[in-house]
Amino acid sequence: MSVYLYNLLFSLTGSDFSVGRFKPYSSSIGSPTIANQSGAWFQYLLAGNPNSLGDYYQQLTSPLTASQWGNPQPDTNALQLNPGDYLMLRVASADSNGANYQTRVTGVFGRGAGQTLAAGAGDLQSPLVMSTPTTASVLPRAVVSLDGSNPQNWPGPILADGSWVIWLGMAHVAPGNVANDYDLNVGATVYVNSNPPSAGNLFTFGHDVRMHVGGMTKVAAA
Repeated sequence: MSVYLYNLLFSLTGSDFSVGRFKPYSSSIGSPTIANQSGAWFQYLLAGNPNSLGDYYQQLTSPLTASQWGNPQPDTNALQLNPGDYLMLRVASADSNGANYQTRVTGVFGRGAGQTLAAGAGDLQSPLVMSTPTTASVLPRAVVSLDGSNPQNWPGPILADGSWVIWLGMAHVAPGNVANDYDLNVGATVYVNSNPPSAGNLFTFGHDVRMHVGGMTKVAAA
């Protein structure tokens, strides 16, 4: 069992915001961390799950510890997952005005497209389920949403590092215990509530990433 964090960084300075792009992965960063490397999957380096989180969806309110995440790999290739692995999503900005950013984070999983499928497996839209910390569910979670309706009510960042972090839960195997492929389209809509840049006060960013979930469920050793 492994825990993977998809890390995306954005800035309202430079040119990326003008085309709605998160910062791309950079192979030139000598010591990549979740604070400086965008477009990357990081692996949790400690045993177990962060804060003993389980197979459910939950927004986090405390910053992640950068030293606990390593082995970054670019998102240009599909992440290879085993059923029983866990996923997290982190969107962050290091802008000096970042404390005034209120952000709605969304994600949509695409239709499974594995090549070797049992009957019905290709219709599964997501490897995640709709469970909460208090209620279990077997329904697939095809949409991830962090939203407070009006832009003024969207969540502000975790002030310690300017991030928005979502624990996504565990990857589940498709029907028939067969491998399946997924696309995850991640979007961030950013509202600047104070001191906006000259370009405006509402910005959007988007990116898609692929993942492959293998067949059969692996459990952690006792």
